Amino acid sequence: MKLSFTSRSVLNFITFLLLLISASCDEETPPQKRINKVLVIGNSITYHPPAPDIGWNNSWGMAASSPEKDYFSILKKSLENHNPNVQVIRENVYPFEVYFSSLDYAEYADLKGFGADMVIVRLGENVNTDQVKDHNFGEALISFVNYLKKDQESKVVVSTTFWPNPVMNEQLRWAANKENWFLIDITYLSEDDVNMALGEYENEGVARHPGDTGMMEIARLIREGLPL
Repeated sequence: MKLSFTSRSVLNFITFLLLLISASCDEETPPQKRINKVLVIGNSITYHPPAPDIGWNNSWGMAASSPEKDYFSILKKSLENHNPNVQVIRENVYPFEVYFSSLDYAEYADLKGFGADMVIVRLGENVNTDQVKDHNFGEALISFVNYLKKDQESKVVVSTTFWPNPVMNEQLRWAANKENWFLIDITYLSEDDVNMALGEYENEGVARHPGDTGMMEIARLIREGLPL
């Protein structure tokens, strides 16, 4: 059946409206801001200098077998593939874990000066949970990250602990929810021994750190959860 002139006019008008609405929606969606500077803060899983007394003689994430196989290096390479101009740095902030309630942030002025538009938080395992009351660690973490990041537009990503730690994971989740940070769960990885370096190091503490497989999985989970 042929459409009448009036029917065709109505159809054309509806099509025009749909195109107009679509164009309007595209205009209202701002382009994703490019991430150019990424700061990763963590503990021994992120970086550990040589410690011969425990059988660790390397300078990268404990207990990866080589520098390019720790999660930071894998993640850094992935980010560089996404943006060749990105700068990615890391810092072991073990002192924050231990002295979170009294740490002088000025010790990390160089990190603040870096001007990170994304901060990745991968820590919590070394906190004395006896010192954790209410949400004092979560509040301290928010304060520390706010000090380190470039500005209010900087994105923040936080992971849960590698080993099961209900107290710390509750603190990390609370901070993430309060600040609308991106939260990534990695704790379940430690349920499988394949993700640790068991048998590769004599010291049990070192060996229970993520090995090459665990490091790769941590990098994958973080990369997949990044708001890029």
